[in-house]
Amino acid sequence: MDAARAFAPAINVTGSVHALGGAAVLALLAVLAWLALAPPAVPAPGASIASTAWDGRAIEHQRVLAASPRSIAGSGNARARAYLVTQLRAMGLAPVVQRATVRKSVTRFFGGIHHTIGVVHNVVVTIPGVAPDAARRPAVLLATHYDSGAAPRDALPGAATASALLETARALRAASPANALANAPANDIVLLFADGERVGALGTQAFVEQHPLAARIGMALKFDGAVDGPLRMLEASGAGAAGLAGWMRAAPELRGASANATLAWLLGDAPHIGPLTRLDAPVLLFAAGEPRATGAAPRQLGDAMLRLAHAYGAAPLAHGRQAAHVYFFVPIVGPVHHAAWLVWALAILSCLMLAGAWRRQFGQDGVPEAAQGAFGVCFLLLVVRVGTWSWGHELAAAGVAGDQRLPLTVAVVTAGVFMGGLYLLRRSVGTAATVLGALAWPLLLLIPAAVFLPSIAPLLAWPLVAALGAFTLLHTRWGARQGGTVRLLVLLAGLAPAACLLPPALRDAWRLLAPGRMYAPPMLMALPVLCYASPLLMLRIGPAVAGALALMLAACLALPGGVAVQEARSAEPASIEQLVYYKDMNTWRAYWLLPQQRLDDWRRNLFPGRARPTVFVEVFGLRSASQWYAVAPRDDAIAFPECFILRNRVGKVRLARFTVRSANRAPHIALSMHGARALRSRVDGVTLSDKESTWSLSLYGMEDRLLQFEIESAPKEIFAITVQEHMPGLPRHLLPAGAPGVAPQLGRTVSTDILRFY
Repeated sequence: MDAARAFAPAINVTGSVHALGGAAVLALLAVLAWLALAPPAVPAPGASIASTAWDGRAIEHQRVLAASPRSIAGSGNARARAYLVTQLRAMGLAPVVQRATVRKSVTRFFGGIHHTIGVVHNVVVTIPGVAPDAARRPAVLLATHYDSGAAPRDALPGAATASALLETARALRAASPANALANAPANDIVLLFADGERVGALGTQAFVEQHPLAARIGMALKFDGAVDGPLRMLEASGAGAAGLAGWMRAAPELRGASANATLAWLLGDAPHIGPLTRLDAPVLLFAAGEPRATGAAPRQLGDAMLRLAHAYGAAPLAHGRQAAHVYFFVPIVGPVHHAAWLVWALAILSCLMLAGAWRRQFGQDGVPEAAQGAFGVCFLLLVVRVGTWSWGHELAAAGVAGDQRLPLTVAVVTAGVFMGGLYLLRRSVGTAATVLGALAWPLLLLIPAAVFLPSIAPLLAWPLVAALGAFTLLHTRWGARQGGTVRLLVLLAGLAPAACLLPPALRDAWRLLAPGRMYAPPMLMALPVLCYASPLLMLRIGPAVAGALALMLAACLALPGGVAVQEARSAEPASIEQLVYYKDMNTWRAYWLLPQQRLDDWRRNLFPGRARPTVFVEVFGLRSASQWYAVAPRDDAIAFPECFILRNRVGKVRLARFTVRSANRAPHIALSMHGARALRSRVDGVTLSDKESTWSLSLYGMEDRLLQFEIESAPKEIFAITVQEHMPGLPRHLLPAGAPGVAPQLGRTVSTDILRFY
């Protein structure tokens, strides 16, 4: 132990050379972090994409598709589908509309099962490959969706990816066997324009479960929007080295990290691969921010689609999912991937290096010193966590508002407090105890991450192995004999992985989660970053570190925008699209409903005599949310749901049998059970569920079909079934005078009835 302690705990350089060397290390680390955060260089599009004609056609596709919402089973959905089929046929292709009924059940987080039954209409087309045996080879799937939400503001999302895939089909068709071009894909290319993705990925589920081409897919690429930022590779499923090779070779500018997929799962509305994971093939999901206007041509998206289609279209594909790989971006090197099991090897190596370094430094009689270092760092982590917690409300509001100045300022101040605490701790327990104590905490996080979050574990593993490796090497006899320059390079190599991997991970976590008021996960991810900075204590450059933090703080304060952030809830009145015309069978009345919000003069006239939102007990019960409501004229042209009780028999179980039909041909019918739990349920004789749970059901595209339900419950329980028909748009002739401009599908009409079983 005495011999080991003889090795210098700090880089053995003195005077101005020491300061210059330390400053150089900080500068190089800053350059690596800058390169990791810098936006990718987008290659110039190919000739077919760069043409003015391509832009014109893509913009026209967007204009037509985004003219109205395309929600499942709606009129806009049918028009969009007809447009896609017409365009594909004009290219000389033979699209087929797959009409399928899909059933799915989802267990909710707080209990209960929600069932969904929907009729979807997918548009599927095959572009033949040039290989003589192309029909027997695995095919490449390019998938997107053409449906949207029901509100007018939802019309634009999804139009860009569908437009780009249309033009990609045109370019691939130009390189088909009929034209005998040299760059024609050897494999068949299957294009899928899925329906019903916005209500539970029903379209891709229908393709995977019911379409005969699903068995031929050897590689699937899904394209989606609704993610802030440029086009990126967001998620992979069943993709190993071969599955990722085409992306990394054809479109390396589409950066991605496997950690982002785990972060995206925290958001319910973020794009996911969904049912395509059931394909016996690797699947990659590419996502990008949606354009803000229909005049924005999706040129980058179309060019990336075409390059990826050519790369996988020419690759030898094989059926079967591959051993999972994790992937991330490294500056200068580009996209990197390795087998997921390697994370465990790195975790074990980190444990061995930490234990070995601890034993060499402190031996048997240095346990108190080592414990002081570990618990001292723990105290500092708690201090900075409590400090950021006190800014939680402001940080959450900043994330919603898109303000970057406040979170960056808090992050720099937090880093300054933590580094200052580390320097004070070093004076008390020494450099080795402080550094090893700091690196012990990321190791404690790495073990559960390797078990439960293997996609995030590499972000902890590689920086930890490098930092511990540098510390160990510098405290060997070889390290003690080296000059200052070599020791500085070793330390730089130990800190480089953290500088390359962690800043973009924190940025992506903030971009993905902060708009959903989820600021805590990015802040928790920042704590290991602070620990990885502890090897800087081996340099006697405290003033340089303080100066760098001060410079970063000044840069944050110089950013545009104020530190004070507005409340997440806007003070402006909400759009009229939230207005609901609610027709209730039980009270034989109609009502205007509006979620809790500030009212302008016209909306205040719509709800006369009400000073504030209240609970509408008469219709929704005591436990319902507060809202604005007022009695509205009843429109008899809007029918109530046709519901009839056929049987209510009580024996060993209560058997309730009833029928439902929509005379309004509503695109969405929602049913929910109150007062009891369903033991079993059937729809048209087909079992929907056979285990006890709370019960709810969404139906899409049923038109005027008569549906027969059977629900079994405990014999002594009584319950009610609420049936609601949801239709886009409002009865505009019933709106009071002076209403703001109301588009045909603005707002929502709901017709409801309740069946009671005693």
